[in-house]
Amino acid sequence: MAARLVKRCSCLLRDATCLVPTASPVGRLTLARVAHKSLTSSATSPSSPLPGPLSQHVEKPHVFTPYPERQEVDSLIEKATVPEQLLELVGEGHCLHHHHAALALIQLSRLLSDKPADKARLLQEARFQQLLHLVNSQITAVWHGTLVKLLRSLYALEVPAASRELRSVEQEVRWRMRRLKYKHLAFLAESSAACMQERGSQELLAELLLHLERRWAEIDDGRTLVAILVKTGHLSESLMNRLEDKHVLSRAQTISLPHLCNVLLAFARLNFRPEQEEPFFSLVHEKLGSQLTSLDPVLQVDVLWALCVLQQAREAELQAVLHPDFHTRFLGSGSPKDQGTLQKLLHVNSTARLEHPEYTGPLLPASASVPRPSANRKVTPLQKELQDTLMGLLGTPERGSFMVVTQYGWVLDAEVLLDTDGQFLPLREFVAPHLAPPSGSQPLPPGAKRLAFLCWEFPNFNSRSKDLLGRFVLARRHVLAAGFLVVDVPYYEWLELKSEWQKGAYLKDKVRKAVAAELAK
Repeated sequence: MAARLVKRCSCLLRDATCLVPTASPVGRLTLARVAHKSLTSSATSPSSPLPGPLSQHVEKPHVFTPYPERQEVDSLIEKATVPEQLLELVGEGHCLHHHHAALALIQLSRLLSDKPADKARLLQEARFQQLLHLVNSQITAVWHGTLVKLLRSLYALEVPAASRELRSVEQEVRWRMRRLKYKHLAFLAESSAACMQERGSQELLAELLLHLERRWAEIDDGRTLVAILVKTGHLSESLMNRLEDKHVLSRAQTISLPHLCNVLLAFARLNFRPEQEEPFFSLVHEKLGSQLTSLDPVLQVDVLWALCVLQQAREAELQAVLHPDFHTRFLGSGSPKDQGTLQKLLHVNSTARLEHPEYTGPLLPASASVPRPSANRKVTPLQKELQDTLMGLLGTPERGSFMVVTQYGWVLDAEVLLDTDGQFLPLREFVAPHLAPPSGSQPLPPGAKRLAFLCWEFPNFNSRSKDLLGRFVLARRHVLAAGFLVVDVPYYEWLELKSEWQKGAYLKDKVRKAVAAELAK
């Protein structure tokens, strides 16, 4: 009799394990109730109570969901390198639960991040729909961090806006908004705010902005500040005002220099100036005056580069990083990190040369501005179309140059030379002081104008706006200061041009306007 009872219990336990998550508290509660019911019906009368403590444990509801214990399937999800390995988990006898389904969906979005055709096929896959259904069936038990990543992943996988599962995840996020940590709100703002706006999830976006604004005082690091400013600042003026006045003037005497540097870097990335600009930068210079040299060398360059973007660099600060004793360590290094720092040093050097006429030195050696070969530089579709269209207008290759690497650390998408009659001149016959090293010997004809074409791609702008990020504002300023007339070619204007004739007429009009603006000065 005892053997039969043990066999019966083991069968029930095995079946229940495959029906519910073994590591989930909800699953353990259900499992306990199944076992309780079977035991009482087989070995005792229905009215026989279990011992007090055990009975109380079974009936007492859990008030939170502990994170599931790690299982073999977790490793399989992490190690998956193709979508099929994740989809196979659905039909191979694995006891998947909502947690695994959520992780699998998140991993699928990573694997298909740059494969739109595969995303479309995945949406029709029955096993993918099973994963959606499984996670939706127990969405309330998904942990906060996994939930916000899941929402981002469903957006990335382009799950239809009308999908019941997507609406369920969005609704769950709305219900939990008050309980989410600020880092979760910041993650949603950084990864999903644009998708919410595009897909018409206005109520969710409105609540996210509201909570970001109400709880702005919880921000405790510069990176979070940057992310929110970039992704949602333009969507809410009141939120932008809150963020503008965050860790700084009210705590001027207690704020740490690294914290202040993070804020400065955030402002430089966005080309953003606080409303109380003068006292803010006075505070920055006061702090830097005595502590700049105590910073890590790479951070020193980052800070001076940020000040150059915001047009706030001072002579003593420029001298600190352009002194040979400081920058020599970066000139001879071949590491990618040091090369990136050297590129910023070149921008700082160009700021000193082009925007600070009173600056007397020191400067980087001429060898630092010699362009290095780059195997990773690829021509974008916008750049390629610009080149093709401009070549049609020039007539001969001698009248234009493309992907021009300057000694100022910037690359011009195209360069042309116009005479006083608006005719293109052969570039290679004339002096070119902006190249490294400078070339040509024949001086420009009187009244000739050198034009630089700058393509502005989608990532060059501040979160779907028409405001360039700080790096590209600095590039444009330097090109202008070097004596060029700038012809801006933003992606959002170029995409509206359908025919070759329209593109040619667009460039001609841009050139005429650039010349007219110069003559009007």
